[in-house]
Amino acid sequence: MDNYSVAWKHSPIIQRDENLFYLYVAVRGATLESYSPNEQDFKRVYQKIKSQQKAAATAKISLEDSCFYDVMPKSQLLEWYREKELCLIQAHRQVKKESDYEILHKAHVLTTNIKNQKITYNYRPSRVMYNIFGSATGRLTTQRSSVPVLTMDKKKRKQLTPTNDVFVEIDLNAAEIRTLIALQGQEQPQEDIHEWIKRTVFSDSLSREDVKKKVFSWLYNFSAPKSRLDKFFSRQIFRDFYSYDTEILKTPFGRNLKVEERKAQNYLLQSTTSDQVVENAYKIQKFLHGKKSKLAFLLHDSIILDMSKEDAIMLKDIKLEFEKTRWGNFVSSCKIGKNFADLRELEI
Repeated sequence: MDNYSVAWKHSPIIQRDENLFYLYVAVRGATLESYSPNEQDFKRVYQKIKSQQKAAATAKISLEDSCFYDVMPKSQLLEWYREKELCLIQAHRQVKKESDYEILHKAHVLTTNIKNQKITYNYRPSRVMYNIFGSATGRLTTQRSSVPVLTMDKKKRKQLTPTNDVFVEIDLNAAEIRTLIALQGQEQPQEDIHEWIKRTVFSDSLSREDVKKKVFSWLYNFSAPKSRLDKFFSRQIFRDFYSYDTEILKTPFGRNLKVEERKAQNYLLQSTTSDQVVENAYKIQKFLHGKKSKLAFLLHDSIILDMSKEDAIMLKDIKLEFEKTRWGNFVSSCKIGKNFADLRELEI
């Protein structure tokens, strides 16, 4: 499959995905059916597939352990392939690579591989399934049938456990503020951002938590009054990426986001930070290929590794790779634990 230049979706059996153009990504999650030259024919053949799936379930054939296409009658299989081919040809004729295709490609490959891994939740094998088209800014959302890693409370986090030895979380420190600093062309502080702001801007007169609240309430409030923070950070950086005529914000990762002016700064920082995390997670997933350890899932500005003891020697390199951005190195912290609730600080 690595020799093909076009595919509908990614599959974990594909190693060199860089050589492929994924039509599903280009059509932004539209269904294959919507590109069928004959919708009735597609529905008829697809219904046969669904009937075969039900028959397999009735016969107690586990499609986790067996390839579904191996249990289908050959005539139906060929008919299904013909219908899919017609749809793919039609889609290929109609779509092109947009400016955000590269980051969407990486997000698709990353999340597809995560979906095809098992994770233990509530003592049962489960899966984390993301939707890469589920938010206005491009941040990942989870599908309804997924383990809800993005919204899980502390009590339920305890039920999420690794399939290997431990979870290791690597979290970018104050990632959206660091993105702002990067877009301003300034050097990154190599320490906790909120402690740096506390000392540099407020002369240690506030607690770290108070500083954090002040920064975010000022940064994303379009009508907030001026403060000391204006001397260090720009709430107008979005103007370098924003068209007032179209109300389109073009991010450094090529996304074209329709947004009103008062939300443009929020969209710019949130979208750019999310895409940077996805880009780095994609690289780390490839770095771990063939290893027992795996990238289990993403949580906003962090990645969670399902680590095996035998791969512990790689952890420093993984952390360094995660900190690299197109604007230089960000700072990250690590935590480790036997479940997703009880994570303790880890110095690397």
